[in-house]
Amino acid sequence: MSAEVFISYASKDRKRILDLVDRLESAEVSVWIDQMSIEGATMWSEEIVSAIRNCKVLILAISGNSADSKNVVKELALASEGQKNILPVYLESAEIPESMAYQLAGIQRVEFFAGDEEVGQQSVIRALAKLGVTVSEEASTAAAGAPKRTSHGASHATTSEVAKSEKAAWSKIAAAVGGIAVLAAGIFFLGSRGNETTEQIQALAIPQTLNTNRVVVLPFKTIGTSGETADLGYGLVSTLTSKLQPLQNLVIIANESARKFKDTELSPKEIGQSLQVGTIVTGEIQTSGDKVQVNIRVINANTEALGWGSTFSKNKADYLDLQNEIATKLASELKGGLDADEAQQLAQKATENAEAQAEYQAGRREWNKRSKSGFDNAIKHYEKAIDLDPGYAQPYVGLADTFLMIPLYNFGKPDAMMPKVRIYAEKAIQINPDIAGAYTSLGMLMLQYEYNWTEAEKNFKKALQLNPNYAIGYHWFGVYLYLSGKADEAIPVLKKGTELNPESVIIKNGLALSYWHSGEKNKAVQLLDSVLENNPFFVPCLRTKYGYIIADLSDDSVNHLQKALKQQPNQPTINWTLFEILWARGNTEDAKDQLIELHAKYSDKLNKNKFAEIYFRMGKREYAYKYLEESIRAKEGNVLFTFITNSLKQYQSEPRFIDLMKSINHPLHTSK
Repeated sequence: MSAEVFISYASKDRKRILDLVDRLESAEVSVWIDQMSIEGATMWSEEIVSAIRNCKVLILAISGNSADSKNVVKELALASEGQKNILPVYLESAEIPESMAYQLAGIQRVEFFAGDEEVGQQSVIRALAKLGVTVSEEASTAAAGAPKRTSHGASHATTSEVAKSEKAAWSKIAAAVGGIAVLAAGIFFLGSRGNETTEQIQALAIPQTLNTNRVVVLPFKTIGTSGETADLGYGLVSTLTSKLQPLQNLVIIANESARKFKDTELSPKEIGQSLQVGTIVTGEIQTSGDKVQVNIRVINANTEALGWGSTFSKNKADYLDLQNEIATKLASELKGGLDADEAQQLAQKATENAEAQAEYQAGRREWNKRSKSGFDNAIKHYEKAIDLDPGYAQPYVGLADTFLMIPLYNFGKPDAMMPKVRIYAEKAIQINPDIAGAYTSLGMLMLQYEYNWTEAEKNFKKALQLNPNYAIGYHWFGVYLYLSGKADEAIPVLKKGTELNPESVIIKNGLALSYWHSGEKNKAVQLLDSVLENNPFFVPCLRTKYGYIIADLSDDSVNHLQKALKQQPNQPTINWTLFEILWARGNTEDAKDQLIELHAKYSDKLNKNKFAEIYFRMGKREYAYKYLEESIRAKEGNVLFTFITNSLKQYQSEPRFIDLMKSINHPLHTSK
C-alpha cells in the first residue's frame, strides 16, 4: 500500500524528523521517508518518484539546513505536477525570499520552533487529518483537543542577518539547480537531503525516457576562422531544420532555441534534458579552397551513444546540392526510411542561388531582433535575395512578416505597411503553394488589419497543416485564440509552440496571457517571472505582467519598470506601463508625469489604443472612446489587445464598448 505522506527534509534535521515519524506512525499515518522506506533492490530515484506520485500530502521540513539541498526542487516539481497538498513544517524560524513571500499568504503551516514539540506534532496530525490523511480515531481526538500551533502566512526571521543569510542560501540553490522555479500548491519551498549524487538528481528531475522522435539540429562547429565558413554553417543548420519540419512523426526544435547551445560545453544528455529532446544532430563544417566538408552525427541524448554519422564533401558551387543530400540522408536515418513523396519533397531546392539563400537567412537573423534597425536591415537582405532570385519564395515571406511587425512595434503606420503584407504573402504562395509561413502572415493580416476572424483562422490552420513543426504558426494561432476569447483553447496551442521553441520568450508571453484569461493566474505570474528573471527588460512580458494583468503593485514593480526605462529610454510601452502601475497604486501625480511625457514624445508615433487604455484607467470615458475609435479607424493591430485588457473589465459591458467590438467583428459579439 502506498504511503499517504511524503516527508522532505535536510539530513541534518533527521533526528527531529524521525521523532515526528514515530509520532505519525503511532497515529497509524502511513509515512514515506528516504532510505527507510526503500527496498534494497529498488532504484532510489524510481522510489522517490513513485512515493510522491502516490502520496496525498508532501510535508516540507523548513529550516536553515534545508537551504543546502538541491533535490527538493525536483520533489516539489513532481508534487506540483500531481497537484499534491503541501504542508510546510517550520522546524525553526526561517525567511522566505521576498520574491516568494506573497505566495505564502493565507497558507497554513505548522511551527515546531515555539517551544513545545509535543504540541507541534499534534498540530501536524490535526493538519494532516484536515487534508484527508487517514489518522487513528484516538490520535485524531487527542490532536483536536490539543493547543494549536498552526498559522497562516510567511514565517519571520528574528534578525536581519538571518534574513540575509537565508536569502543568499535560497539564491544559491536556485543557481545550483539551473534556475528552476517550482510552483507547488501556490507556495515555493525548498528542503530535503543534501547528499544526493548527480545521477540521482538527474533521474529524479526527468524520470521518463526522452523521446527520440524529438530532434534538435545544433549549430555546427566551424573549423577555421573564415566568416564565409560560419555563414555556410548557419545556412546548413537552418536548411536542415526547415526541411525536416514538414515531415510527419518528427518534432523538430526551432533554430532560435537550438542556437542557445552554440559552442556549449554541456553534454548531450544535459542538452536533451534542457530541450526535452531524445535525438541531437551535431557536426562540423570546414572549407578549404573551393571545397566544403561536413561531418554530421546523430546522438541519442538518453545514452549519449552515436546513432549515425557520416562525412559529406562537395565544391562550394554545389553547396545547395550538398545541403539537400545531407537533409535527405539525415531524414532517412531519423525516420527509418522515406516514402516517395518525402524523398521528392526533400530533393526540392527553394532556390538555385546560394547567395540568395544566405541573404534570406541574414534577413531572418535581423528580423528576430525585433528592433527598428533589425527590421530595416531585414528588408534590405530580403530585397537583395529577391534581386538575386525573383523565384525564391522565402524572402517574400520574410518581407510579409517584417511589414506585419513594423506597426505592431510602433515603427510605422498600418495603412502604409499592411497592404504590403498581402502583396508579398500572396507572391510567396504563387511561387510555392505549400509555404506555411505565408499563410500565417496572411492570417495575422486578416486578424489585425482586416478584422476577418474567420479567414484568419483558416489560414492559421492551413499553415500548421503544411508544417506541423512551425513554432511561429502555433504562436500566432494561439494569439488569435486568446484574442477571440478562447483562452482555454489557446493554452495547448501555445504549449506546443513552446515545446517546439523552448527558448522563445515571446511565445511564453502569449501562454502567460492565456493562463491569466483562463483563470490560472498563478501559472501566468510564475511563467512571466521565469522569463523576466533571465530577460528582465523584455518589453512584452513587462507589459503583460504590469499592464495587462497588473500582477504586482509593490515598490519592486515600479523600480523594475524605472530600470527598464533607463535601459530603453525610447520605448514608449514602458512609459505607458509605468503610468498604469503608478495610477493603480494611487501615485496619480507621478502617473500624470508619465502621461505628459507620452504625449510630448510619442503623440504622433504611439498607437492610439494605448492612450485609450490610459484614459479608461483614469475614468475619462470620452477621451478613452475617442482614442479607441481612432485606433480602430487606423487599423492598429494592437487595438485587439485593448479589448481583453484586465483593467478594462468594468467597461466591457457598456453598449458603446460592445458596439466597438462589433465594429471589429469580434467573435464574442458578432452574433448579438
